[in-house]
Amino acid sequence: MAELKGLLFDMDGTLVDNMKYHFIAFEEYAKKMGFTVLEPMTPKFGGMHAEDCFNALVGKEIVQKYGAKTLEDGKEATYREIYRPHMKPVAGLIELLQAAKNAGVKCAIGSAGSRENVAFIIEGLGIAEYIDASICGGDVTYAKPHPEIFTKAREALGLQPEECIVVEDAVNGVRAGVADGCKCIAVTTTTSVEGLTEAGASMCIEDYTSLTIEGLNEWNKA
Repeated sequence: MAELKGLLFDMDGTLVDNMKYHFIAFEEYAKKMGFTVLEPMTPKFGGMHAEDCFNALVGKEIVQKYGAKTLEDGKEATYREIYRPHMKPVAGLIELLQAAKNAGVKCAIGSAGSRENVAFIIEGLGIAEYIDASICGGDVTYAKPHPEIFTKAREALGLQPEECIVVEDAVNGVRAGVADGCKCIAVTTTTSVEGLTEAGASMCIEDYTSLTIEGLNEWNKA
């Protein structure tokens, strides 16, 4: 039982309900490049390293030919162009971030996305003043469900697992948060309540409108 001192947020599907735009961007980029798509991009790829995603989606030969970084950069640039006019926060997010700041609760982002994508969302939502640290895919060796990304985000805030709540939308992300020793709340933008609960989420929400810092603090201490 510990006082809540930190919120560790995933980004895609958690701060913004944007996953369908990632899927559209991949399809458009693959079409532009003339790639044969081996399987559709779905939420199961959430939290994975780009190289692992492209190996599954277009095959290892394509990845070896172009390089995972080149493929990632091309797809993500397409995504940012497509998503920019549609960007908006999940309902209640800004109010929760404001309340956290007022209460002295630190907030961090732990996203498998690129540094460019993290900056894109922070700037687009206008939330820089509320984010105390951000860890992206390039900052870690292991992808979710390994806990490294949330461990690093938490340590950047100088906090212990019992002082933090992880907020996620994907099964791998929930597993990563739980593996780091944090309680986990799941936003049901991309995955079913059943799947998220099975992965270890202790609470599932549609958006942030029902949450308060006072309520989260009591829940974390229970």
